[in-house]
Amino acid sequence: MLKKFTMLGILALSLMVQPFAAQTHAAQNDQEALAKQLSMLESGIVPTTAAETVHTWARAVTERNGALQYALLSENAKQSVKASFSQFGWVTGASSPWAETFQITSLPDRSEQGDLMYQVDFDVYTSDKSGKDRAIVTVSPKGKKWFVEAVAPADENVIGIWNTPESINEPNVEKTMKQMKAYTTAMGYSLSLPADVTGKIVLEQGTCSNEEGNPPCAHFLYQDKAGKKEPLLTVIRLSKEQEKREYYQEHPFLQKIGEGKNGSYYWMTPSEHPYAGNEYSEAGLEWSLLVEMLIERVNKASSLS
Repeated sequence: MLKKFTMLGILALSLMVQPFAAQTHAAQNDQEALAKQLSMLESGIVPTTAAETVHTWARAVTERNGALQYALLSENAKQSVKASFSQFGWVTGASSPWAETFQITSLPDRSEQGDLMYQVDFDVYTSDKSGKDRAIVTVSPKGKKWFVEAVAPADENVIGIWNTPESINEPNVEKTMKQMKAYTTAMGYSLSLPADVTGKIVLEQGTCSNEEGNPPCAHFLYQDKAGKKEPLLTVIRLSKEQEKREYYQEHPFLQKIGEGKNGSYYWMTPSEHPYAGNEYSEAGLEWSLLVEMLIERVNKASSLS
């Protein structure tokens, strides 16, 4: 009789354990499937050219997207940052300073393995200061893909905006970032710009005579080394009545900044490159970089009244 009860107990225990074992096995299968899915997604993200990989990585830095930065890394590089990236929820950089725009320069060094090196210069900002943060990015080929093999500081003054928050070099933030210059207009618009570009940008105020109703405008102009001035970006203020007009409702170039007590503010850039045919000249490239910087600044740091 005792043997019968023992056998029944074992059978009952077996029946109880089987569902848990099945659940555990199913959970493991789900985790493996998810890991495979993520691996395939990461592989699909990685570009097939070295320059595009570096550009995607730099864009991820400006977006504080650690998950995208991680996806672009080689397997060796992933091992060194996985713990810190995971700890900070796959968010890199800091709320201040932050990176807005970047420039990429190809470096001549090339290893025997075919690795390529690039310098990435980030434009970084706080509410009232600006500076540069520079990284040397090494990319290596694997099959048809190019992966980020290493990211190193370009000099001793780096902030490390591409790292997780605990690795930001706070002393260098105070040491290297400089006070910005505020451009204030009579129409109630102001914008702070880095000190190193203020000698290249001229502010002219007036009205936009080629726009309906001649609204007040602030023109940011590029002054090249020859003293020639070319339009970079124009800020326009519209009244509530002007804003509702069909002309402005259907305007192909206006982008809204926001509203102040004196009206609504918009920006627009030239429809054509003023250095057409010479876009890659020193002045042409500088003009393009300044337009890009101004657009980011206008969208993120405008002061309206």
